[in-house]
Amino acid sequence: MKTRASKHAMKKRIGILGAGLALVLSGCMVFGSFFVSAHENISDQSTYYKSIKIQPGDTLWDIAEETMTSKYDSVPEYVQALKDMNNLDSDDIQAGQYLMIVYNDTDI
Repeated sequence: MKTRASKHAMKKRIGILGAGLALVLSGCMVFGSFFVSAHENISDQSTYYKSIKIQPGDTLWDIAEETMTSKYDSVPEYVQALKDMNNLDSDDIQAGQYLMIVYNDTDI
């Protein structure tokens, strides 16, 4: 009688262990595929920031046209990004000021 009960208990433990192992493996496969897809979406471009000194006659729009990256769809969008980055309330800039701009390593 004892052997039959211990065999039944052993089968039950093996079943629980197998189910747990299957759950762990399926979780690894699911989360592993998420990690792979996340890495596949990483762009080859890195974004950098630098400060430029405003020269006499420079306008925010001229600077935006010269330094706009492929991340932005239009000059007005990039002008707004420059204003946001530099805490500017208007398009007015002065010679001698410094302006933070964004660029990609492929734009260098």
